[in-house]
Amino acid sequence: MDKVYKCKNLELAWEKVRRNQGAGGVDGQSIEEFEQVLDEQLDRLHEELKSDAYRSQPVREQMIPKAGQAGKYRALGIPTIYDRVCQQALLNRLESIFEPLFDDASFGYRWGRSSKDALRKIWTCELDLTDTFTCTTL
Repeated sequence: MDKVYKCKNLELAWEKVRRNQGAGGVDGQSIEEFEQVLDEQLDRLHEELKSDAYRSQPVREQMIPKAGQAGKYRALGIPTIYDRVCQQALLNRLESIFEPLFDDASFGYRWGRSSKDALRKIWTCELDLTDTFTCTTL
């Protein structure tokens, strides 16, 4: 756990969050506002993680249109910038540990993999099975 709250890791996490941009959460703080007090924020996060005092904030709910379904919406949870930095710091350390352990057929919530990739894999399996049971006449 100590590697998660190391200052260098928190700085790398912040850089990733900053590059990604995005809206602020329930606290209303933007990327730009967070950056204005960056050192204070990262120091506070470091101390909270180190002392096991960190508690995430509720996410801000934003309704967004569903793709391909006119008039339908889905809820999107937007965490605070502070929480996003913490989440990224955890990801920085945990991804390299657990990613090699995942099965190659696992597609959920993995970088560079999508539901379309999973469907392509299923389709390939279906085609292979179909070809296996094809009857030929002599």
